[in-house]
Amino acid sequence: MARMNKDFDEFCDPLNPRTITYEDVLSATQRIRKHIEPTPCIASHFQNLFGMKLFYKLETFQPTGSFKGRGALNALEMMPRDEQRKGVVLASAGNQALGVCYYAQKMKIPVTVVMSNIVPITKLQKCQNYGAKVIVHGDNYHDAQKHAKYMAREMGLTFINARDHPDIIAGYGSIALEILDQVPDIDAVLVPVGSGGLAAAITAVIKKLKPHCLVYGVEPEILPTFFKSLEAGKPMTLPWTNSVADSIAMSNIGVNAFHTAKALLDKMILVNEDWIARAVLHFVEKERFVVEGAGASPLAAIMAKQVPELKQKTVVCITSGGNIDAVLLGRCLDRGRAAEGRLVKFKVGIPDSSVGYEGLLRLLADNNFNMYRLFPDRAWVEDEMYSVEVKVVCETTGLDHAIELKRTIEKAYPNTALFEAEPYDVNKTCPCYYNKPSKSKSGVISI
Repeated sequence: MARMNKDFDEFCDPLNPRTITYEDVLSATQRIRKHIEPTPCIASHFQNLFGMKLFYKLETFQPTGSFKGRGALNALEMMPRDEQRKGVVLASAGNQALGVCYYAQKMKIPVTVVMSNIVPITKLQKCQNYGAKVIVHGDNYHDAQKHAKYMAREMGLTFINARDHPDIIAGYGSIALEILDQVPDIDAVLVPVGSGGLAAAITAVIKKLKPHCLVYGVEPEILPTFFKSLEAGKPMTLPWTNSVADSIAMSNIGVNAFHTAKALLDKMILVNEDWIARAVLHFVEKERFVVEGAGASPLAAIMAKQVPELKQKTVVCITSGGNIDAVLLGRCLDRGRAAEGRLVKFKVGIPDSSVGYEGLLRLLADNNFNMYRLFPDRAWVEDEMYSVEVKVVCETTGLDHAIELKRTIEKAYPNTALFEAEPYDVNKTCPCYYNKPSKSKSGVISI
């Protein structure tokens, strides 16, 4: 029984999950409104490209860089004063901790944050800058959460389940109220999904006030915990793995979030890592916003053509956060360019002489290919002692140019050219889960 477990949390009880209602969200919104300004919901510059009236709800504009502060503030406001004086402890992958620490500092509430050793150091430092005590423990969020519960028991602190506490989820719902006010003719909302709290809050509001508006959840293909839970009809736990969308890469989901959202979500979409990276790249290069992988996931689903039914519709993507560190951002941009065929890696054998190098570089220059990286490998060249294997990464203008590069190199070096990263499977998409499926005569599932 859950209640006999020493880690039992009365607010997140698997045997008695709580439904987050529109009334909960309305109360939370009134409570936090004096502290949180509405974030902008702006039109994409590329609506014609996507074939829809696309808007971005920019939670990146929050003081802590993500939507999590809305829930954190509501939870802190709801705490009794004696518990506030003792302090709170929570586990976080970064964004939720930033929200709690930011508002707790303003309210003079002591905060202890437990983070796993995979959390970017920039997020850890920001929590410390907000006056929190930060403890690094475990290899993933689940390990950190277990330790946070232990600290709460041992030190008499209030443990806040940063991803599933009802008060936190209710605070998230204020986003939906703002969206309906900013884009009243909305047809669909795309929501990033990790533990599911944001999706639960959004559906609770949207399906109450605008029931015909579609709400789609988007999750990384590499860790489809919420997707698999919907398929199974109960919360599932999957082995944790890294994702470009680190903020929503969750091995388990919230019991309250699942209980609230399972009957209300119209569709769950899985997106692979390349599409998420391409969406991050699109935001930076074309929309001129820095958005983390989680916040870019809804756009990734659109770019991957996984929502054709939304063509000509009015759609809002919730860009949930922009807290991406410089190292991961650089990796995302490179991976996005590689997925688009704008970075291509190959190796080729050439004579180990200045003439050999000149011939290769001249060939690239004459065809407008930019040499991005080059590494000569002399030690492991078979047979030819006076040859060198050169590993090259080239910049191209896109997929067609990448294919031209492949043909050019293979024609000039027919026996030694080998392309290690070929970005030619650009139409790969991931599965979708339809919450309320109906089959047409052709057997195709539709909504």
